[in-house]
Amino acid sequence: MSSKDKEREERLAAALRENLRRRKSQGRQLRDRSTLIEDEPRFEEGMAILGGPDAALEWQRAVDLIDAAAAAGHPDAIARRAVFECRGVGRDSDWVRALDSLALAAEGGSEWAARQLLVLADGRFEPETPTAGPGCSWNDLRTRISLPQLMATPQPQALSTDPLIMAVPAIATAAECQWLIAAAGPRLQAAEVYQHGVDPGRTNRFAPFSFAHQDLISEVFRTRIAQALGAPQQCLEVSQVLHYAVGQEFVLHCDFLDPRALGEEIARNGQRIVTVLIYLNEDFEGGATSFPRLGIEHRGATGDALMFRNVDRAGQPDPRTQHAGSAPSSGEKWVFSQWVRNHEPS
Repeated sequence: MSSKDKEREERLAAALRENLRRRKSQGRQLRDRSTLIEDEPRFEEGMAILGGPDAALEWQRAVDLIDAAAAAGHPDAIARRAVFECRGVGRDSDWVRALDSLALAAEGGSEWAARQLLVLADGRFEPETPTAGPGCSWNDLRTRISLPQLMATPQPQALSTDPLIMAVPAIATAAECQWLIAAAGPRLQAAEVYQHGVDPGRTNRFAPFSFAHQDLISEVFRTRIAQALGAPQQCLEVSQVLHYAVGQEFVLHCDFLDPRALGEEIARNGQRIVTVLIYLNEDFEGGATSFPRLGIEHRGATGDALMFRNVDRAGQPDPRTQHAGSAPSSGEKWVFSQWVRNHEPS
């Protein structure tokens, strides 16, 4: 065989190998696409249960469905599994694993995961299709996240020692705040007063971050709050994002539960002993949080927190903590709100 014939055969063999490689790759892509199609109904059913009226009863089935879809490689299911992993839903809480899952989901094409990763690793909020950046993968971004730094909370500054009211500067980043505003915006509804529903004294709107709407950003907020207070996360109620348009307010009120009217509720689920507010924006006028009995009026910058006890040192309701969410006179106000109970619900 001549050298030319040998070269021709080698080129033909190389072409055949390349063609085989492409066919295998296409086959894997077809199988991956088929698996994704098969697992989409599982993921959607699980999410529908979490967002439905029977979530409290059927949450385990929902988690199992989403876990199964995640195990099969569904990117958005993997991103949702990351929430279960950081919260410890049906498994031990593991933030390292949760962040790894977030990166895996982003690599698989989940934009929801990718946008969260950018917020946590790079301090960037991108509402449109996200990109990791030139020469950078989503796994590269994941390696930039230091858990101790992510969960660190600044030293609080006391505005009052009795009752205890503290301002905490820069407990959250601007990108994290932007994320929560964007996540809450489409779900805003008329805010309610506990066990009374919509009330004329509260005209603002809110979006609860219930099980179906939680993400790693909201869980970072909750973890920082729990660490700052030294409270178990199980003592934190469902988080809320509050929105105040011009003229909307929450008139003077107290956050503790009245033992005379809600004794059974307090015995079962605990007293609201602490309120935490994290200011998500600052481009508005007015809108301070005021404590008229204490002569305190406070307005934080973006990412600042206000923490105050609703009970006295004996654990009894403290009427001095009566406060109001004043209306903005221009712009709109966004606040992350968290109530903390004195024991886990029974």
